[in-house]
Amino acid sequence: MDDFNKIVLGNLETLDKKGQIFIYDIEDRVNDSLNFLKTKYSNISDLNLAIEFIEYHHSDAIKGDIEQMYRVGHYPSTEVEMELDHSIKHALIGSYKAAFSDLRRAIELTLISVFLLSEHSDRKKAVEWFLSKCDTPNFSKSLNKLIQQGHFKDLNNKYEWKKNLQHFYWQLSDYSHNKGKLKGYRELNKTNFFTAGTSIPTINYETLESICDFYIKTVGEIIVMLALYNPMILVGVPLDEKFGLNPPISGFFYEEQAKLVHKLIPNKYKSFFSDLTDNDVEISSIIEYFNSLPDLTKEEIDEQSRIMKNFY
Repeated sequence: MDDFNKIVLGNLETLDKKGQIFIYDIEDRVNDSLNFLKTKYSNISDLNLAIEFIEYHHSDAIKGDIEQMYRVGHYPSTEVEMELDHSIKHALIGSYKAAFSDLRRAIELTLISVFLLSEHSDRKKAVEWFLSKCDTPNFSKSLNKLIQQGHFKDLNNKYEWKKNLQHFYWQLSDYSHNKGKLKGYRELNKTNFFTAGTSIPTINYETLESICDFYIKTVGEIIVMLALYNPMILVGVPLDEKFGLNPPISGFFYEEQAKLVHKLIPNKYKSFFSDLTDNDVEISSIIEYFNSLPDLTKEEIDEQSRIMKNFY
């Protein structure tokens, strides 16, 4: 505490003082948060699965076709991954409002990117958005257009998907839009102590638990949107056997990746996506195509390896 008093009562300039107060005991905050999650958070296994999907599999869900690359490339997927990464980091140090805002942007960006890749958005508008030359499409208007056809329409007609997604998005927005006292800094961090014009960083396990619950739900909703946009992530295909060291850039999953997708799909939608897996014409035709390809021989794989080594 002597060090803390030196920061507060010392001769530091205001900006320096704010910075030093913010990082004071930051390692302890992180370690305390991690210890709570590992020992007392009841949904830790689901949280780890959600983090695993985003870190190792999320980008693979994006179609690697020409239209995807031309319109927005992999920018939305990598940006979503960074938003979710920062959400966890902010949660661990007690920056809870920022953590909620990161989750909100991840949901929004996923929906907008899917919309910009649909027939409801022309190529020019998508490219201009990618180049930061036009405004981001409205969330609700984009959602309204998506549910007009295809799997988006089917899911919405059966489960009121639009209503459910909007409700979840608005729940996250309550923290960004300061919906009253319970969504503000004082309640989230359980602190009323200000000094030197800044607040003292604190952690609150109740809020941390809530953010992690929202993180799991956010990843689940993102997976729903990705599966509606690219149903092939619902099934595993023999990438190694057919392509060896030169698989498609993205858009297809291995069997274990597909199993993870089904685990993380929200319970209320599981039967829909199970039926889609078994009966979708697009899925069955692409699986048939994969199965029609010959397996690579050992000699062909060795040649791929030789070419790759020479390249590097």
